[in-house]
Amino acid sequence: QLPFFLNSKSFCKRKTLSRIMAFLRLSLAIPLAAALSGPIFELDLFINDPSSGYQPTGWPQYLQTNATKYMNVAGISFIQPSDLMNPSYDLPTEVATAVKSLRAQGVTVQLLVGGEISSGWPQLESNPTTAANTAIALMKKYDCGIEIDNESGGDTSAFIKAVAAGKPSGTYISMDVNGTPTGFQVSTYKGAADDIDWVNLMVSNPAYDQENSMTFANNDGIPYSKQTVAYYAGTWVNNCNTVGSASDYGDTANGVALVKKHSARGLSVWAVGGASYGGCSTTDAPGFSQAMKDLGASNLNKL
Repeated sequence: QLPFFLNSKSFCKRKTLSRIMAFLRLSLAIPLAAALSGPIFELDLFINDPSSGYQPTGWPQYLQTNATKYMNVAGISFIQPSDLMNPSYDLPTEVATAVKSLRAQGVTVQLLVGGEISSGWPQLESNPTTAANTAIALMKKYDCGIEIDNESGGDTSAFIKAVAAGKPSGTYISMDVNGTPTGFQVSTYKGAADDIDWVNLMVSNPAYDQENSMTFANNDGIPYSKQTVAYYAGTWVNNCNTVGSASDYGDTANGVALVKKHSARGLSVWAVGGASYGGCSTTDAPGFSQAMKDLGASNLNKL
């Protein structure tokens, strides 16, 4: 059926041309935040050092021009819990530019809150609504989600629930936990399970069997279907250049096999840039693109 402004009675009314153009723009547009479907392949980009600020090594050339070849989710590391206590906080200019580029390319973006070295968790936990309002403002401005990486202790479930109540449609909330989730991480998950879209099991050692992490997390109430499993990019391994072997615990080929075995949510890689990116290129990462293919990951929200 034709839209009302194209029928025979109204076609010649004033402003018809502008209305036709508006209709065509709406018809051809793809929503900025389309639903993620199928496996996740997340690359964490070490682009915002808590101590030193913007890190250009976390934003290599191949991601600036062809990011969807290498991932369908980008984790932007890091913003601090203390940043979220400031209602006027915004992303640093270079980080904001990277986020906008990734979204324009169709990659889902998660802003990672916290990290191993972080500040402000006690304040966030005491004032979850203030922190959530700042997080929601960032999510709306940049059309992105957030990923909670609390390695310092404390229950952030109230913050997660407050964010979930006001976040934009089509954005996501994810969470990082240790390979063996700690007690406070388990309590946080259980307190906000319905609002957490996936949980990333962080890598601790390239020689460690990540299937153990998956089993521990599942026993703690985090189902396999919500789990992503983390691997290093380079330095101690070679995942940026090749998927390696399913029999090698440090290789993403091992992770692909685990995801398929347990019907898990996907894989993540720590990290593009920083200490774990040794031996990796700034112009290509064939191991990441191959892992995407082997996993069956896709970018449904490509614009």
